[in-house]
Amino acid sequence: MITIVTDGGPEDMGRVRRIDQEEIPERWVVAYYGRHQHFERTSATELVEGLRVPVFRFTYSTAIAE
Repeated sequence: MITIVTDGGPEDMGRVRRIDQEEIPERWVVAYYGRHQHFERTSATELVEGLRVPVFRFTYSTAIAE
């Protein structure tokens, strides 16, 4: 598990996320209320619980196909 911070995207999604990855990805996509929220890694980091974690910026949202 990796902790990341998101910048942008749905307001009620929360900024600090724990993702099920072993390495920090360049892109991260999460299903959220019927849409895929797309984020890209930035060079920024933020301090969370005493650790520097990567910041992912929201890029776009797509509908989930049924």
